[in-house]
Amino acid sequence: MLEPSRRQKLKVRVIRDGQPEPLSNDWIGTTPEERIETVWELTKLCIAWKNDLTGEPRLQRTVTRLQRAPR
Repeated sequence: MLEPSRRQKLKVRVIRDGQPEPLSNDWIGTTPEERIETVWELTKLCIAWKNDLTGEPRLQRTVTRLQRAPR
């Protein structure tokens, strides 16, 4: 899953139903690259929980051919 050094950086908050979400300044000092990396890690964790897979998801490639009728 996550290596120990990354686990220490995780912050967990419980937001109870009906209560306002607390303000968060955690992302102010981060670069766009760090934010994308964090979202990718979360995506991989969610996919692993859903499918019990350990590999990274691959991009789906679909090939479609459109041919117009002659006029």
